[in-house]
Amino acid sequence: DWAGRPAGTPVQDEGFICMGGKAPICPTAPTTVALGEWASDSSARPAGTPVQDEGFICMGGMAPVCPPQARPTTGPITLEALQGEWVGSGGATIAVLGTDVAMNGMPLTQHKVTLRDDGTVSSIGTLWQCDCWAESGGGIEFRCSSTRENMECAKVEVWSRKSKSNDAWSERMKLLGYGGSSATPLSRGIEGCMPGTMGIEMPPGYATSKDREEVALLTSLVQQWREPESLKVRSYQVVPDFTNRAQTGLGVELVHFVATSMMTKGFKKHDGAQGHDIPVLVREPPSSAFHGEALKVWKQRVSEEEGFPPVRAPESEEIFTSLGNGHFFQALNLFDCQCTSINDANRKYIAGKDQALNEALTQGVTSVVLQHECPRLVRAKIAALLNTKREFFWTLSEDGKVDVSNMQENKEYCSQFEWLSKGMDAVQVDCLVRTHLGIKGSKRIMG
Repeated sequence: DWAGRPAGTPVQDEGFICMGGKAPICPTAPTTVALGEWASDSSARPAGTPVQDEGFICMGGMAPVCPPQARPTTGPITLEALQGEWVGSGGATIAVLGTDVAMNGMPLTQHKVTLRDDGTVSSIGTLWQCDCWAESGGGIEFRCSSTRENMECAKVEVWSRKSKSNDAWSERMKLLGYGGSSATPLSRGIEGCMPGTMGIEMPPGYATSKDREEVALLTSLVQQWREPESLKVRSYQVVPDFTNRAQTGLGVELVHFVATSMMTKGFKKHDGAQGHDIPVLVREPPSSAFHGEALKVWKQRVSEEEGFPPVRAPESEEIFTSLGNGHFFQALNLFDCQCTSINDANRKYIAGKDQALNEALTQGVTSVVLQHECPRLVRAKIAALLNTKREFFWTLSEDGKVDVSNMQENKEYCSQFEWLSKGMDAVQVDCLVRTHLGIKGSKRIMG
């Protein structure tokens, strides 16, 4: 029995009145003919309303609203128990409808609810592993792990039921950036995330101001140390710069992922916001102090990690070290050496009839080249900014000149995989690629 219902309303078997709308007005003449006419008038009464013996609903007022069904807080965590809106530990709004999951209004198309054979919830894709009911009551504990085997030591994420009215929570979400352009996350942003939401309470306009400052710094450093003209550089001349990706070098899994994309989707030349980024390289003559160091470090890495293309840069000639697009150049080297895929022994990287790819291999790729006197700390800063500011790009004119004085922002969709791959070190990015491709049998898996 719940408060707010008219006296005499049956508790069961009268679901048709529990809609919160207007109850029908009974006819004034209590005759069988009048009742028949009233019953046949579809505009006078909701479908399914009994004609006789239900006088309690014929009051013309609002029909009572059924009480919400009790949500389970103990026992097995089933798909039914997961339905509805939740709030995660970090403040994100999560909605579950069937097996579909949305975060802050953004559908997680690659991370649906997965179930065990007994119907209980196993995970939310490869983002969260379902653990147990939270001690607070009504919440559910998840583990931030891609597999159940590694979930025990993973971070705990608690989902709590979202209340219908919570002004404090709404205000906090605005402070975290979930407002403005983020109100329509499907129009722009990264899969699973929303622009301007880093979980840090910053004043309005902070992200825009920070982007402006960092882009200006990147442009200034490149203009200060670049050579006057851009240059077409062939891939065999390029080795990674020691300062890139926290001095960890490249991830072999990502190199092969890029090469596979070139083979299956075709080589995409730089064209505005489309195609590959414009590489930033440092020219290293044999007399440069960094020339020998870069070759030594890269040769050692290639000897220790199976799957990289062989080092062909001559010790007696100038080389170029990559601050940006390092994986891109080594992927080209896989084609130039016709190497075999590390994850598919039947796949060999051959350029074939791809005209753009053959041109890149034989003629080189137009690049911004920095002078070898560029200090190590400046190189590290440029490399970091090239990764964190991936959505900004330079323009390449028809005569092959690169305009670095003005960077434009690419506001098109970016996958979560692409975004994450830009900021990880070599070990992390290899793990990311294996997770993305579902590779579980690699000998590079540690632990």
